Amino acid sequence: MGSGWPLTGRAEELQAITECVDTVDAAGIVLAGAAGVGKTRLARETLTRASRRGHVCRFVAATTSAQSVPLGAFAEYADRLGPDPLARIRDVVDAVTCTASRGPVVVGVDDAHLLDAQSALVVHQIVRRHLAMVVLTVRTGEPAPDAITALWKDELVPRMEVQPLSRAETASLLETVLAGDVESATAARVWDYTRGNALYLRQLIADELATGRFLQRAGVWIWDTHLRMSPTLTELIDTTIGRQPDPAIGVLDVLAVADPLELAVLSAITPAQAIDAAEAAGVITVDTSSDPAVARTKHPLIGEVRRARAGTMRLRHLRGRVATELEPLHSPPDPIQLVRRAVLIVGSDTEPDPMLLIDASIAATRLMDPITAERLASRAVEANGGTNAKSTHMLALVNSNRLSDALTVNAELIEAATTDQERVLLTLIRALILLPSGATDAAAEQLELVRGLVAEAGLHRPYSCVLAAVAAFGNRPRAAVDAAIVGFTENGWLGESFDLMGLLAFNVGCGDLGRLSAIREHAERGYDLARTWSATPTTRFVLVLIHIQALRLGGVLDEATELADRLAREPMDFPFALAHRAMCNGITAMARGDLVPAKRWLREALATGSMLESPWLRTGGYLFLATVLAMSGDSDGGRAILREKLHDGGLNTFTQHVAVAEAWLCATRGVTTEALTILADAVAQAERAGCPAREVWCLQTAAQFGDSNGAARLAELSRIVQGPRVTVAAKHAAALHDRDADALRGASAMCEAFGDRIAAADTAAQAAVVYREQGRRGAAMTATAVARRLAGETGADTPALRANTTSVPLTTRQREIISLAATGLSNREIAERLTMSVRTVEGHIFRASQKTGVNSREELIALLESGPAARP
Repeated sequence: MGSGWPLTGRAEELQAITECVDTVDAAGIVLAGAAGVGKTRLARETLTRASRRGHVCRFVAATTSAQSVPLGAFAEYADRLGPDPLARIRDVVDAVTCTASRGPVVVGVDDAHLLDAQSALVVHQIVRRHLAMVVLTVRTGEPAPDAITALWKDELVPRMEVQPLSRAETASLLETVLAGDVESATAARVWDYTRGNALYLRQLIADELATGRFLQRAGVWIWDTHLRMSPTLTELIDTTIGRQPDPAIGVLDVLAVADPLELAVLSAITPAQAIDAAEAAGVITVDTSSDPAVARTKHPLIGEVRRARAGTMRLRHLRGRVATELEPLHSPPDPIQLVRRAVLIVGSDTEPDPMLLIDASIAATRLMDPITAERLASRAVEANGGTNAKSTHMLALVNSNRLSDALTVNAELIEAATTDQERVLLTLIRALILLPSGATDAAAEQLELVRGLVAEAGLHRPYSCVLAAVAAFGNRPRAAVDAAIVGFTENGWLGESFDLMGLLAFNVGCGDLGRLSAIREHAERGYDLARTWSATPTTRFVLVLIHIQALRLGGVLDEATELADRLAREPMDFPFALAHRAMCNGITAMARGDLVPAKRWLREALATGSMLESPWLRTGGYLFLATVLAMSGDSDGGRAILREKLHDGGLNTFTQHVAVAEAWLCATRGVTTEALTILADAVAQAERAGCPAREVWCLQTAAQFGDSNGAARLAELSRIVQGPRVTVAAKHAAALHDRDADALRGASAMCEAFGDRIAAADTAAQAAVVYREQGRRGAAMTATAVARRLAGETGADTPALRANTTSVPLTTRQREIISLAATGLSNREIAERLTMSVRTVEGHIFRASQKTGVNSREELIALLESGPAARP
């Protein structure tokens, strides 16, 4: 991070100030605002710009220490110390405004509210007599000398209120300063703490960078810890708005443990005079328009300072007092108030009631706050809450994605179980906890342990749903769907948690089978269950992700985007939710060809997901990111991710994802033969596993690389798999096979219509090549224009786009050989790689040289690497 922070989000203010400075009859402008909002920076930037335009600039800064000295702010201009104050003032005015060049003068006065009376009169005289343009800064709410306030009260100069930076401006400034993307939730948290105050923002970021808590993960800046006030930041807050008399400090301490706080509760703990004093000092605000009336600190960092400065025992006592006063105010409590009281009690010197903590933990889970839920449940266990507390704690750990800890608690509960029914239920739960970590075999072993007890315990429906989940994660979609249907339809007890798992498995299986209508039939029931069942509400994030995956495979991209947008509107402020939101956004952006935002969202998913026990997120994120990089033409970046970052995690569901990522990376490097071999193997694996939707995806990718061999199979799959992707892929492959340029253009339009703009660009580029072969130059130019437009919109740089060039008329095989030569391989090594003779390789290079008119292997490489004509 550089030493100078750019001036961000101030274009309108600077424009208005500049126009004022450049106006002949203007006398000046007053910049008013809270401490640290950026007034001084604006004033200095104004003088810098004025200086470039030929103005003579002076800058003075008023201070508290100089306030007691007459003309203290203008000490460098006060040469004479005569007895006549008016003469001294005239001398200072002349010294400030007179210059040898007789150019226009601009005077900057920082913190003009701190000027002594004579210095203020100097400024007033300069403005009234139009001797120079004056740019003043004053702090809103602070008393100022009469000569200064008269400037805007008498309308001698306009007053501009400088506002804090907005959320978007704060995020933009962070990314500029850090020279990289900042995770969305991190940018939001930084703004929540600083409220756009540039001074606080700069100090906070400097502190967190120095301690290593603000760091880069997966190429994204992330801040995943709680703020710890540094001495510098604490002093900064104290200097500006934190230092107050003891009565006001008492009010701030109460708000530090509960902000905002009902005014009735605050009044019961602190005297009314103290509240009035704190409000008058501008460190708290009281909102009487709300019901009930509430008080809150003026700025979040005030509370942070008091929590850092106040004694631990005092804060614990205050939390207990607030919790006691809140109880009769909210009786019976709603879920929010229940969690609020429980959190206060846990941090207080009051003995907690384990039943209250259990109820509050369940309420926090329902409110989508699993981190608080886990903390409360853990304390309930410590307070001797028994088996009920342990069960609540186990579910809270699952919702927080702390799977290994959840397994530990689960083992303790199984050990303490007194009936076969309890043991079976807890074992089924254990199998479900194992699945997200990729331990499919271990989950299957758990099912085998209790298989003989299921019927007698009356738990065959939950057993079938867990069996479906194991099959879904084990890449057996038909078995997953069949088992889930048994769980849904037979008689007997099921339970919402197991019903949700069955729905999840059903959606995975139907997605791989291409049965989108079946997913739609049950989707809303799953979302409603996740929303209302307090035990596992975070399942909705997984449900949405699986649903989006199925829609992506089918090519129903508008619906997938709508689902991702719907998820983004859900309450989320914890890593599990943030990672899934980012993953959903990244997948839909990738599917639509929005490669730049796709890269950003997938990196966010990886950065946030790195804190979770989720091989799925890590593996999927890296595979999707590698694919997006390859689509963008960055094969080196994508290959580095696969080589160094990929975590297998034992999840069979990624077989085709790995193949597609590797194929794209090979094809981007020009090694099309190897790419098609990888895809052919993936197609065969998908067919054996009974995953026709994945077959379609791999076969369409192969067609984008120029392979038409999947035309017949795609025609068969179009009768099995739902969604527009299979229909368009079949037409694409058939048109390639027949060298039908018009049909390729039609397939390109169909791809664009359902949203896959990368496939649309590739198909249009292929159409242009065929048109050119047929001598239809005008049609080729039209198709090329479509490919270029789509490449520009998406940021794609694909093999098909590169091949669409009239300047390098090479065959696919010739391009492949030259691409391998560019990596430093000899002719013999290329021959071994492509399973051909050295003489054949040499022949291809010779014919390519004849076509292009170049004389050496090096010139061929340079010609091919000069860039595709399709690239915008």
